[in-house]
Amino acid sequence: MVEQGESTEAVRAPGSMIGSVIGLVGGTVFVLVNRGELPQAWSTAALVAWVVLLLGAAWAVFVRRGGARQTSAPHRRAGLVYGLSVLGMLAFFVAGSAVLRAADVPELGPALIALGVGLHFIPFARAFGVPFFTGLGGAVSVVGGLGLALGLVWAPVAAPAAAVLAGLLMVALIGAAATRR
Repeated sequence: MVEQGESTEAVRAPGSMIGSVIGLVGGTVFVLVNRGELPQAWSTAALVAWVVLLLGAAWAVFVRRGGARQTSAPHRRAGLVYGLSVLGMLAFFVAGSAVLRAADVPELGPALIALGVGLHFIPFARAFGVPFFTGLGGAVSVVGGLGLALGLVWAPVAAPAAAVLAGLLMVALIGAAATRR
């Protein structure tokens, strides 16, 4: 919530450039690490899409100097929420990887990572007063979860495909947020 006497107009979140860079790097890693597991045509298409999206996002973040909007002051324990979210994500990776190995499907790891990364963003929305994180986290989580499910019942390539899509989504959403006024 915006404190009494403060403007209700959303402002660019402090640190949004740093956060945007971190997100763009993370999305890039998802794409570049996992696209090689896709059929050649899809791998090439993913690379082309990534280049286009990254150029647009870089323009929006660095030239236009846009970023996610903050609609309320950060919670006084935002740093704690951030730290616990990161620790929870890492624990999720360790536990989830153990489950995938026990089920003899470790190749589904990329989708598990996308799911964990997406989930770790969701608490940031309220903690930092930046609603953008709800959509980003929700989208990446859904894609990661679908990659896991489809990898189990259909084809293991669904996991790296989901990770690539999650990376493309991250880059696209960060770029889109940076273009809004």
